[in-house]
Order: sequence, then C-alpha cells, then structure tokens
Amino acid sequence: MSEESDLIDFIDLINHTLHADFVEKWRYKYSEKFIKHFQIKILESLSKQKTVKKTSLYNYLHKKCRYSEDQITNFFETIDIELYHPLITNDKSRPKRNT
Repeated sequence: MSEESDLIDFIDLINHTLHADFVEKWRYKYSEKFIKHFQIKILESLSKQKTVKKTSLYNYLHKKCRYSEDQITNFFETIDIELYHPLITNDKSRPKRNT
C-alpha cells in the first residue's frame, strides 16, 4: 500500500506543479517566465518518458534561459527538488579511472 500511496502523492505533486496555482504561488518570487520554463522541462520529461538530470535542468535554466545561479539554487531549495525524484535525478558520480 505504501508504494501506491507514494505514487499517488508523486502524481499529485506533478499535477500541482503543472497547474496555474503553482505559477501564481511562485511568480512574484521567481517570475512567471522562470516557472513556465521549469514546467516545460517537467512536461518534456513526461512526454519523452525520460528522467531529467538535476544538472541538466540547472544548466538549461542558467545557460539557455539566463537565470542567475542564486535564483535557480534558491528555487530548487524552496520547492525541495528532491521530492521530484525519480522524474528529476541527481547525477551519478563517475568512478575515477586509475591511469
């Protein structure tokens, strides 16, 4: 039952994230455009049925959309980006090669 409950909670989180209320809640702190860029990446991930790496999302928002590092980091902390796992994943550390 716990897995089913976790799945329902996760789907509720995604639904809330994609809803206009999410934009309304965060638009004054982060800007409506910023929130919509985040929502687009969530939708792309769902439509492609692929996870998105946290660093890829960060780089998209920072390098492509030109938002500040502080804004992105603050947003990730505020929404607790870890709740979006397994949709948004942390990068795996690559083992170091012995040369």
